[in-house]
Amino acid sequence: MSETQNRPTMKDLLQKVSISDELKINDQISGKIIFLAKNQCLIEIKNIGLGIVRGKELYNEDFLSKLKIGEEIESIVIELDNELGMVELSFRAIGKDKIWQDIQQSFEDKSTVEARIKDANRGGFLVKVKGVDGFLPASLLAPTHAIKNATVEENSLLSQMKKYVGQIFNVKIININTETESLILSEKSVSDEIARIKLQKFQIGQTIEGTVVGVVDFGIFVRFDDDLEGLVHISEIAWKKVEDPRKDYKIGQKVQAKIIDIDEENRINLSIKQLMQNPWAAFAKGTKPGGKFTGTVSKIVSYGAIVVNDQDIQGLCHISQMTEETLDSPAKIHDILKIGQSKEFTILSLDSDEKLYLTLLDFDKAMEIQNTMANSKSEKVEEEAVS
Repeated sequence: MSETQNRPTMKDLLQKVSISDELKINDQISGKIIFLAKNQCLIEIKNIGLGIVRGKELYNEDFLSKLKIGEEIESIVIELDNELGMVELSFRAIGKDKIWQDIQQSFEDKSTVEARIKDANRGGFLVKVKGVDGFLPASLLAPTHAIKNATVEENSLLSQMKKYVGQIFNVKIININTETESLILSEKSVSDEIARIKLQKFQIGQTIEGTVVGVVDFGIFVRFDDDLEGLVHISEIAWKKVEDPRKDYKIGQKVQAKIIDIDEENRINLSIKQLMQNPWAAFAKGTKPGGKFTGTVSKIVSYGAIVVNDQDIQGLCHISQMTEETLDSPAKIHDILKIGQSKEFTILSLDSDEKLYLTLLDFDKAMEIQNTMANSKSEKVEEEAVS
């Protein structure tokens, strides 16, 4: 005979009811669970009979899910003889106390708990932990769940966050608000522990291979070793100046990078350009002031024009180095140079900071103008110091 066939029916259970005159409302009693369903639980109370817990008195799904048939359980009497002839019982006070004891213990032990994502807003996620309401700020998400597209509109950002609704995140309780009976949680605390252990096998200077998981204005995020993530700052993407990382890098793209720093908070800084040969080194070795530089005008700014050659070497032709006559307006630069125009310049100077200065003038005349400007600047600094 199957286990299902051996189970007592509701009719069988009701025939065993025998209410004791000694029982009082609000008494706390113990009994054995003999029937368990989603909306009710029957308890056999020794020397008394049957009790029932149902509806909101079951407390919450998290508490109910941990109960088992045959288990001894505490409950509170709320009615001595209901319409079924049973003792009406409640788990609410008992369940609440037990769950809050568990939560307090998890908080004190700094242990990891599960949080089910219920909803999302601009600041983070509304969650449930052991049936208790909590909030997981977006700033305390693990790198694997953090939204990395910083340029998306608010509605798009929120829609990305809502994709996590229904999922379970491993978190730590970092604050308990007893007045509102709510929690503040951190997923980052859990991921930091994992990262700290994993990072022990990595060293600064080591090359990693990973996947691009985020592209933002200031750089790209690369995930490696399953759940470690590092940032390649825009200044470490290439030796040339990068205006927009999105032009060369897409989510899902495989890249190699060098670990250049791991700080005290386990933030990992990576570099792609340090795995490439620096074109400036070869250029500077064979270049002297007075030499020629052929490049394309890539940008015109108020103080001059940015010029780039086919080795990605970038130089500046200052507004004062375009004509012997002083240009009284930056707008007049466009009368001399055009964006996309290829032109030959003379190298005025280059320094160890990889700065290259160009001129369209005769070299001697250009040096004269440069020295005059330098002396004028020096005199101005001295005057300010005296005053």
